Amino acid sequence: MKRILFLVVFALVAITTNATVITVNNGTVGAGQYTAIQDAVDASQVGDTIYIHGSQTSYGNVTLNKRLVLIGAGHHPKGTQYNFPTTLGTILLSQGNSTTIPTGSIIKGIFFANIYGSGGSLDVNNIVVERCFVSSFMQVEGSGWIIKNNFSDSIYIGGNKNIIISNNYFINFITSSNQPSVIITNNIFLQNFYLSALNYATVTNNIFIKPGNSNFSGTQNTFNKNIMVYADPANFIDYPTANNTGVGNLNTIENQFTETIPLNISLTNSLEYSWRLLETSLGYKYGTDGTNIGVYGGSYQMPNLTGAVNIPQMISLDIQNSVIPKNGTLTIEFKARGQQ
Repeated sequence: MKRILFLVVFALVAITTNATVITVNNGTVGAGQYTAIQDAVDASQVGDTIYIHGSQTSYGNVTLNKRLVLIGAGHHPKGTQYNFPTTLGTILLSQGNSTTIPTGSIIKGIFFANIYGSGGSLDVNNIVVERCFVSSFMQVEGSGWIIKNNFSDSIYIGGNKNIIISNNYFINFITSSNQPSVIITNNIFLQNFYLSALNYATVTNNIFIKPGNSNFSGTQNTFNKNIMVYADPANFIDYPTANNTGVGNLNTIENQFTETIPLNISLTNSLEYSWRLLETSLGYKYGTDGTNIGVYGGSYQMPNLTGAVNIPQMISLDIQNSVIPKNGTLTIEFKARGQQ
């Protein structure tokens, strides 16, 4: 088993040059260097990668106080031997010490509740959150954040600059922004979603399911080539709304996707559908860059709906001969695959 673990870790080393890879596993299947995520973070050095195995049990809350890469097994993995997700509670970004703040950290392939700052007045900049399922909210704590390929309830931008929110699914809201460097592009906004106190942002290439006037408050935003899907044309609302600008925004009651998707759908249930556009869809190759509207267009096209990250991933490990004679050979079948 140690040799197998080494092979998995070796594959991870290749993605992080001049940094250590640390493994965490709190389950009964497999092994890791640590069983608690906070212990692994505390033992790590700036720039290290922490691989958090999928598990039946949540790893709980964690505080990041330095630049790290956290990689999980996915939020709803499929096709692996056990399909265990990597689950955390709250991710706190420590702002208390200017020499060890987690600016530049990457978080991907994890199911967690929320992410926000743990106190202090320092910004935490250049955070990447990708391929995660966020059941509550994300609170941006500095400039230069990239939020992509996630399923999320909501985001508080908090007036921060240079924020890219791209190719995600949202169910609740994006709020509190007054910066022209905020870009909201190629997302799918599910029912009950709204934009609140959003000003000066660029909102392009998104699909809004059942939006309404009450779902938006803000001025001087640019809305370009968004598609609004309704159940009834009597509910159509012209975008952009008053005191905003933009072109190419379309209303429709037509099913835009290769499968029929309910207009009233939860964030979790949205995982059951592919969300790919029909070639006859209004949004097919209609984006401002010539690619599709929604999560399969733009610069950060959705790679998968499971949260699996783009590293080799073990899908099965089986012992072929459970009874071994003295000086015999243990035969193990190990299967792995690359991820998009």
